[in-house]
Formats: sequence, C-alpha cells, structure tokens
Amino acid sequence: MVLELTFQRASVHPVHDAKRLEDGKDLNDALLDFFVKLGQATIPGSDGPPPVAYLGSHFYDVLRKGGMKNGREGHKNVANWARRRLGKDGLFGDGIGALAVPVNEVLRDSYEGRTDGQEKHWWLALLLNPRGAAATPNGDPSEDVSLLCLDSFVRAETRFEPPIKAHKAGGTMESYPVEVSALSRIGFCVNVSFCAKGDGTAGPLAEPWKARLKAGGREFMNRELDMKENERGSDGLPGRLEGALTFRLDRRGAAKTGGEYVLDYGEGDDYQPQLRLRMGEKPTAFQAEVAHFLSGYLAREHEVATGKLEASSEPELPGNGILEREICLPGVPQQETSHDCGYFILEMILRALQLSPEALRELATASSVEIAMLPWPSQKQVLRRKSMLRDILEALLAAAGKHGTGEVEALFRADVALRERVRTGLLEGPNFSHGYDRWAAGDWDLSASPSRSRSRSRATKPRAKAVQSSLSSDGSSVDNRRSKRRKKGRRRSTSSSAGYRRRRRS
Repeated sequence: MVLELTFQRASVHPVHDAKRLEDGKDLNDALLDFFVKLGQATIPGSDGPPPVAYLGSHFYDVLRKGGMKNGREGHKNVANWARRRLGKDGLFGDGIGALAVPVNEVLRDSYEGRTDGQEKHWWLALLLNPRGAAATPNGDPSEDVSLLCLDSFVRAETRFEPPIKAHKAGGTMESYPVEVSALSRIGFCVNVSFCAKGDGTAGPLAEPWKARLKAGGREFMNRELDMKENERGSDGLPGRLEGALTFRLDRRGAAKTGGEYVLDYGEGDDYQPQLRLRMGEKPTAFQAEVAHFLSGYLAREHEVATGKLEASSEPELPGNGILEREICLPGVPQQETSHDCGYFILEMILRALQLSPEALRELATASSVEIAMLPWPSQKQVLRRKSMLRDILEALLAAAGKHGTGEVEALFRADVALRERVRTGLLEGPNFSHGYDRWAAGDWDLSASPSRSRSRSRATKPRAKAVQSSLSSDGSSVDNRRSKRRKKGRRRSTSSSAGYRRRRRS
C-alpha cells in the first residue's frame, strides 16, 4: 500500500486525510494545499507559472509568527517562499495575475451562534494584480490593485449615530418612537438592536416579534428575540421595549452583505416611516489587519526583488499601506453548514484559475457589486465538488497502487488520461471565464455601480466582439481594451464602498 500521495511538496495520507473528504468533515490544510497545486498544474491553458499564485495554507500564519507587528517585519519568516515557488520574478512577473491567501480567523460568534468558544474559520484573501501593490513615489499603487475578502460566513456591523427612527401611528416621534441603533450580519442571520418607547397616550407598544425584515427582494419574519427591557405599557401606562431582533435570511436574501435592509416594526403600518437600514462595507478590524500585513510583505518583497535593498537588510518602514485602501468586500454565497469554509476557499481558487493573468489584473478595476455577480460557488456546488474530490483521490490511489509510487507527477507521465481526469474533476462546473467575459464586454447593467478604476471607462455592448476567452494565454485583446479605456481618461468613483475607499489619483 502506498503510504502517501505527493505533488509539488504537498502530500496527503490515503487514510487519515482522505477521511476529511467525507460529508460533515472539515477540509484540512494538507488537502487544501494538495488540490490547489493540482489545480494550478492542470486547469490553466498555458505554460509558465499559474495565473493565481499560492504560497500555502500556512503562509499568513507564518508571516505573523513570532509576534511580528507588520508584514515588513514578518517578511523574514517567508523571505524565499515566492521566488522558490514562482521563479526569480516571484509575485511580480507577467504570468502572475493574483495571489490567493487562505486566512484562518478565530471567531467571536460561531456558526451555531455560540460566543464562548474558539471556533476557527477559513476565508480567502484574493489579491488581484500583486505587482500593482508596488508604490509610486507619491504613495499610490503603480497599477490597479484590489484585495478581495471572500468570506462564506460573513461578519459585518453598522452602528447608527444618531439612531434611525420611526413612530407609532396615532403617536408622535416624541411620544411613541422606535429607534434602531445597530445592524449586524453573521452568516445568514441579521441582528437589529432596537428600543421602542411609549407614553401611554396611544395604548400599548407593538409586539416586537411581529417585525419583518426585507432584504434582496424577500421578506423575513423574526426568528429570535432577546429582550433587555420588556414593558409594553397600556392606555395611560408608559412602556419601554429594548433588545435585539434576529432574522434568518435565505440564499437569495443573503446574497449581498452591504446595502439596504428595510425593517417593518410592529404589524402592518403600525410604525411609519419604514426603517431603512443601510449596512456599510467597512472592513472588520481583522480584515484591515490582513491588508496591513500583506501590504507590508509585498512592499518588502518588491524591494528585495528589484534589488533596492539586500535580502538581509533590516526593514525600516511598516509598509506602504496601499492594500488597506484597496479592500473590496463583495457579497458571495454563504455556507449552509458549519464545516465547509475550507471547501469554499478551494472552490474559489479553482474558479479563479480559469482566468488568464491579464483577465485577473483587469478584474482589479471592478467594483464590489460587479465582483459579487461573478459565479462564485454555492453550497450545492461545493458539495458537488467534494464528491469529485473523492473520485480524484480514489483514482490517484488506484494508479499509485498499480504503478507502485505515490508521486503524482510520475503517475501523470505514466497515464495521460489520468491527468485529464483530474483536470475535469477540478474544472467541471460553472464557467468562471464566461462570467468574466460578460463583465469585460459590459453586458451587465450596473449603472449604479461604476468601476473602481482610476482609468477604466466602461464602453457599450459592441465591445463584446473584442473579448476573447480568459483561458487563452494570449492577452493582446485584454491589453487593447485596457489601452482604449485609458485613452478616454474619464475617472469614475467606486459604488457601494465609496464611503470607505479613497480615490488614489486625480
């Protein structure tokens, strides 16, 4: 029996690791590294480095290891990783369009709603156009760059100061107000912090459990009620209700994190006006920290790669801060289990590998709404991929037993059909490159969501015939489109995250 399968320094055990592909199990780091590297080797349609660079599931943890304060300081922990895997140009070569960084975060709130545990959760930091993170003399990025935080278990919170208010029919804003002070999202759940008061002149306060929330064109009833004060009052008797309403969204309602949520408090038209609550797209403190570390790492890596500093020199500056200003928070499908976050990361990387380096760099100009409209994986598709991964591993183990070796590259040389079977198992599903082509051709009506680019000016649909498949290794059409847009020189601001992102060039 073969003791393990190995591919490009990634290895999996045929028993212990294989069990993690069973339903209800988490994907471990060994399997994540193994299948990402298989995808990098088989999915792209051209020679050269993979369009999506991947430095391993432990890269971010090692970058921070030893109490490092920033990415420049932590660079010494991972100083040779990029060039050893990608060649002398590392992350800054023409063949690299993105860098995929799995991030392991300790949750304050678990998937089941617990707050007393130390549950860990994987999400993906996908940096589009790493070479753009090199700063120009005025501190701006040298090219369009975007750090996508792709999270299948979103956590977001917005506080309203002053609170959003409505009042009960028959009362006034002074005598019967309801105030919403905060709105938060945890996965499929939306929490609304509220306080309702009445002076008794218009009867008791409305039952809070009758409240309804509208999101994504759907209406949801209250699922949970956590009350701090619970005095409804009556005629002539004042009342006060304070607590949190919890609503559970469905797949459609949870498709977008930021944007507007509408709360109908009470029953029917009890309270007017409708409470329109807007969830901002400000990154969490942890997401901002990830951007800070990656920004410092890339700044130092670029200095070493270009010979500006010796590899042994001590870092002097904390980082150029570019990526903190380039965080993009697209809404992506949410996981419906507590254990599939690793599979979502893997599936996102496999789909990004369908795009050429030129396409990935061009995608750095897209807004969060545009990114969200790409065919990211759903829970159903993730479960389908998990079944395919089991089939791939079974086929590799059978071939290993037949040929007497666990070296996957040797197995591919011995059986060309095996390589194609693995590629099919990793590629089958929605065509991500078709989604990119639609965006690049301007086929989406996103007039309220202009591009993030300082230079990109969206043209009209006739541009579609200039679009080529993103799996092609020839980037001439992409370059031509970019050149034409930049000649127009029309600056467009970002959309849903305009309040957070700062424009970088005039």
